[in-house]
Amino acid sequence: MNLTTKEITFLRYLNSSFKIDMKSGWRHHYFDVLSEISTFIKLIEDDKIYLIIPFFGSSKSPSNPRLRLSDPFLVNNKSNSLLIVKFILEQWKSSGFDISEGTIISVSFEFKRVWISES
Repeated sequence: MNLTTKEITFLRYLNSSFKIDMKSGWRHHYFDVLSEISTFIKLIEDDKIYLIIPFFGSSKSPSNPRLRLSDPFLVNNKSNSLLIVKFILEQWKSSGFDISEGTIISVSFEFKRVWISES
């Protein structure tokens, strides 16, 4: 399945003929720099699909206020990490999220494994 290779594969746009099992729990991953997203994508095991929600915040804690950057989208280890980074930067620029001098910004993913099958 080509997920987020040429464009972001939003969950809401997935064809209704697919059945999506989302019973797994949410996990969090924090990035020190956006280039680490490439490593995150490459480390996804073959045949695994993840539902991703990117966030910006001023802390590495899911309980602190964060800015959700987009609707959930799907990735696997063949997804285009440069496309994802570009998308996140575009979402951040259009968000109006203000960074004052000295503010430490945390980029994170909330993610869960999903299973997709045809109905």
